[in-house]
Amino acid sequence: MMRPQHWSFVLAMSLFVGALSPTVEAQPSDEKLKLSKSSVTAAAVQAEQGYIPLRQAVESIGAYVEWDSLTQSVKVTYGERVWKLTKNERKSMLNDAVYELKHPLSTINHEGLSLLAVTWHDLQATLEVSGEWKDGRITADASDYKALAGQFTYALRKAMTSSPSSAADLQPLSSTFNAQLQEALPQAALQQMVQQIQALYGTPARLASVEVKDVGSSIHVNAMIKTTKQGMIPAELRVKDGLIRDIYFPMFPSTGYQAPSYDKAEQYKEEDILIGEGANALPGTLTLPAKGEGPYPVVVLVHGSGQNDRDESIGAGKPFRDLAVGLAQEGVATIRYEKRTREYPITSSLQPNFTVNDETTKDAIVALAWAKGDKRLDHKGLYVLGHSQGGMLVPRIIEQDQDGLIRGAIVAAAPAGPLEDLMLKQYEAALARGKQAGLPEASIAQLEAQVEQMKQMLALIKNKDVSIDNLPADYPLPMAAWWMDFRNYYGGEVAKDQKTPLFIIQGSNDVQVGKENLDEWKAALAHRSNIEYKLYDKLNHLFIASEKPSTGEEYFLPGNVPLEVIKDIAAWVGSSK
Repeated sequence: MMRPQHWSFVLAMSLFVGALSPTVEAQPSDEKLKLSKSSVTAAAVQAEQGYIPLRQAVESIGAYVEWDSLTQSVKVTYGERVWKLTKNERKSMLNDAVYELKHPLSTINHEGLSLLAVTWHDLQATLEVSGEWKDGRITADASDYKALAGQFTYALRKAMTSSPSSAADLQPLSSTFNAQLQEALPQAALQQMVQQIQALYGTPARLASVEVKDVGSSIHVNAMIKTTKQGMIPAELRVKDGLIRDIYFPMFPSTGYQAPSYDKAEQYKEEDILIGEGANALPGTLTLPAKGEGPYPVVVLVHGSGQNDRDESIGAGKPFRDLAVGLAQEGVATIRYEKRTREYPITSSLQPNFTVNDETTKDAIVALAWAKGDKRLDHKGLYVLGHSQGGMLVPRIIEQDQDGLIRGAIVAAAPAGPLEDLMLKQYEAALARGKQAGLPEASIAQLEAQVEQMKQMLALIKNKDVSIDNLPADYPLPMAAWWMDFRNYYGGEVAKDQKTPLFIIQGSNDVQVGKENLDEWKAALAHRSNIEYKLYDKLNHLFIASEKPSTGEEYFLPGNVPLEVIKDIAAWVGSSK
């Protein structure tokens, strides 16, 4: 069972109308966007020979309705489809093209109310909806992913109609989930999620757009939901068999990426793969050299902290994609995949005993086993590259590689000491930069509060009376088992007696993991002779060059991993075979 405060942590770790009558005009304000109540029974609809209440129907799939009392016309906006109808006329306009209605826009009477109505046939044809009209709303077919996203939009808005939300308010939203997601989000947790979304983005107004992609393990339905504040809620729905199995709300935009100059499409080929089996498999990408016969050495790319995608998209950078296309041209294959907390952010992170092994280590081992089973890949040339937190975990991945699959590993921009200690240093450094920059007092106060909050969190993490085997149910630390598993972790201590060759690399302009960490790795592993080290001038935490001192703001400027880094990795792989 998830404690409510856990939902706040999951969001933070993403390094997201009354019944229509001819005299009522819809306005884009919270007051005018109150949800319609079910006011037309199935019997009344049948009596009207197929007419259904327009507003009630289209709102149930996330559409937005605007009524013009002067022209007696109505506009329905459903994603990219805009449908304009005029009362008592059969002629309508669909995206500026004429659409002849089977029956004119009319009204139906119910308990003294006059409601605008269209036929179910015309609504299905114009909005391209697959489903049925049942119990006062449209129920989408499992294959109509746009309508499913619209149902989610409608249900999310309905859940925000009162505060706190009642069980009746939350039921339509919960009914769009499969059993596993319902279990992960009981009423208290679901209510907090709804409140967090409303505080961050506002109240949903309509479904703006949908992109659909089959990734093998599920269908990704990426919805953009317009709010009453004219903002957008980005919601990535993981859909299986017509139900939402998980949801990812991107907290930071990943836009502006530009492919590197060394990206030559004819020199590599890519294919979609699945890492793992069954319901919790992870979609990924195998990148192979286009030249040569193989088998090729392969590098499994292991993400840093946060809910990373397979490209490790951060701002305008995609370092894992850069590495994949670059290494392929050097004769080295790569495997990259969605991180578990990205593909299954709620159902994985909110497990009470979810650890860093569940988040990262186990999946890296599974990816290595997958590589061993592919004849195009050299099973004696399997490598791991871990970035940031993934680099910290390279020694643990090697430790858990019971079959001895790993021939060598690259540790990139990895903290040499405990992650929790580094986080406090990062907050303190941000405060120092803020004071040096002369930020307003309110901003400084906020930074100081963050430092103090991190200190309190650190005390909980370091509490010696608490362990993963002795964890009180009410312990006030989000992801407590995760922290108990990873606290006081020194990668060098784990690696000091290992035999697997390592290539440890670091950028000199890294604001998150300072270059002093490279020296600490050297000190911890000074007695080992099969380790190489390299410091790259000007490279930040993403291994992208920055002329100015890194602050993280430059992550949103286009940039790529230099070819020098790629060639060095490929050469090291070749020399360590």
